[in-house]
Amino acid sequence: MTAPDVDEKAAAATTPGQSAAPDKITGENFPVALRVLPARVRADLVAVYRYARFVDDLGDELPGDREVALKTAAEDVRAVYAGETPQSPEVAGIARLARRVPQEPWLRLVEANLLDQRQDRYPTFEDLLDYCVLSANPVGEVVLHVFGQATPERVALSDRICTGLQIVEHLQDVGEDYRAGRVYLPAEDLTRFGVDEAALAASRADPALRALLAFETDRALAWLNSGAMLVPTLHGWARVAVSAYLNGGRAAAAGLRRAGFDPLAGVPKPTKRQVAATWLRESVRRPG
Repeated sequence: MTAPDVDEKAAAATTPGQSAAPDKITGENFPVALRVLPARVRADLVAVYRYARFVDDLGDELPGDREVALKTAAEDVRAVYAGETPQSPEVAGIARLARRVPQEPWLRLVEANLLDQRQDRYPTFEDLLDYCVLSANPVGEVVLHVFGQATPERVALSDRICTGLQIVEHLQDVGEDYRAGRVYLPAEDLTRFGVDEAALAASRADPALRALLAFETDRALAWLNSGAMLVPTLHGWARVAVSAYLNGGRAAAAGLRRAGFDPLAGVPKPTKRQVAATWLRESVRRPG
């Protein structure tokens, strides 16, 4: 699952020396360092988020040779697990988690960004799901390990939530991604709904694009809800945090619906109050 909306003051207080910009930490959808969580738990989740944000920034924003930078980040991760000192503070920040979290999920996040350097279109939905295995699902797996509650069954449910979260984020950012040269809407779906890629550059979504985004939003919700049974299997703060991720995704999907499935006119990201309201309402109505 993706990991935005960190408590900025808590991040500054609990993870000194790290360089993620505050606007990057506080400006996205899904709650990661909820104020209700104990400081130690917040610190762990902030470290996870900073690492994921760092790797994404290397793949999306770094000038110069991004592949070299990403491969260096992967070597830094391997250094941590070999008991050595990494170069980057963001990777150093996950060192205290190494005893609880396996190395492989961190490296999959790097591989996702390496894939972004080589591939900017996804022919089928199955291809997009393969990408989510690298780009989104590792975060949920890491979170379960952080809480000491990772089992194969729970990881499988977490993967479904994370995939749903990733799809929702792509839908919110469809115009921004297109301007960056990437399209995460499957080509088969563009064809099915009669949407030309050029429509993604418009200031407003046309009816065909709105219909496509409505379809993709419903599909993302189906993935989120199919993983919801993860939440009642968890205990303690893990249940609180994962429920917040899940319902943050539901709130984001509701925001797309309220905007008439037109993210081109402005990214319809939910407010913290809307996320909290969805969290409370859905926690009563649903298992997750």
